Parts: sequence; structure tokens; C-alpha cells
Amino acid sequence: MKQKNLSDETDMYLMQEPIVEAHSQAQTEFDPVRWARLNPWLSEGQADDRIPMNGSVKDSGGPPSVQRSFARRSHQAMFKKWSQARRD
Repeated sequence: MKQKNLSDETDMYLMQEPIVEAHSQAQTEFDPVRWARLNPWLSEGQADDRIPMNGSVKDSGGPPSVQRSFARRSHQAMFKKWSQARRD
């Protein structure tokens, strides 16, 4: 007499169950117009009040360490100027 094994019962159950997709709802494409209508407070633009700046530093003509030092001093000077203008 053959003893029933739990794995035999499980295998039989799995074979009888239909295979169902995990995602039963179909994914729809993103519709930007619909999203904008549903979220009007998120689609408003924000004013860009920043002053355009050229962050590049002139070539000092020295080795890389001298160029980094020159760039650092230049950026510190520009920040000081920006900071003082911001307080006014």
C-alpha cells in the first residue's frame, strides 16, 4: 500500500489550478493631459528668479593645483558678492 505524500497532494492541486496573471489590471500608458487635469496644483510652473551665472573660471596657466586654488578663491569671491547683494 502506497502512503500519500504531502508533496503529491500539493503537486496535484497545483496542476488543477488555472494559471492567473499576477497583474490582473492592464497597465495603461501615461496620459499627461489627464494627469494635468487631475493634478492642476502640481502642473503650475514655478518662477525661476535665479540670476544666470557663468561658473567657469579663467585658466590661470599653472599646474592643476594652482588652477584649483584659483577657482576656489574665485568662487568664494563670487559667493561673497552674491551673499552681500542678497542681504540688501
